[in-house]
Order: sequence, then structure tokens, then C-alpha cells
Amino acid sequence: MNELYPFLKETHYWFSRIGLIAGILMLITAVYIGLIRHGDVTNWFRRGVYAVLILMGIEALIGLVMYAAGGRPFEEVHLIYGAGAVLALPFFVFVERTAKKRPAMGSYIWGFALMAAIILRAIMTGAPR
Repeated sequence: MNELYPFLKETHYWFSRIGLIAGILMLITAVYIGLIRHGDVTNWFRRGVYAVLILMGIEALIGLVMYAAGGRPFEEVHLIYGAGAVLALPFFVFVERTAKKRPAMGSYIWGFALMAAIILRAIMTGAPR
């Protein structure tokens, strides 16, 4: 596991940055579709949402493997932020998929804003310097 740890650490680092960028881009897209065009969720947007969900799940699994191998973040609260980043978006997906009045893009705007903010905070509490 010691020879795999540097790879996992680097992968975790880059996935966090990619997740932040993807979250911000999806937030901008949701604002454009929902507030500017007054449109509803498209199939392509929903596929993007699911791709980000998968990315965040893989990121969390890598973090858990690193933690199990003895790696520790700079601040232990990083674990809470990691869980929050993974769980923020599925809640809003559930709201969008089950709501009768279709608050669709509003849910995704909130979801991606929250997810991006949590990822940013998680990055700040992450790897020791």
C-alpha cells in the first residue's frame, strides 16, 4: 500500500480540483438554463449531474482508502466536509426528481453552489503542508 499511496494522494488532489471546476461550471449552466432561459432540466444536464456524482463518489472512496492506509488530513474536519461534498448533490437530485411543481433548476443551482462551497472548504482543510 505504501507504493500506491502517493498515486492516491495525487489523484485525490486532482479530483478535488476537477470536482470544484465541474461544480462551478454546472452551477453556471444551471443558472443559464434555469434563470436566463427559464428552461427545465435537459437530459444532457442530468447526465452531467450524474457524472459529477460519480466523480465525487470516487473522490470520497480514494480519501477513505488513504485514511485507512494511515493518511490524515491537515484538519480532521476535512472528513466532514468530504462527506458533505458527496451528500450535498444527491439531496437536490432527489428533490428535483420527486417534486410535483418542478423546482428543477432551482434545486440544481442550490445543489451545485453548496457542493462547490463545501469542496472549496474541504480543499482548505486537506493535505498537510
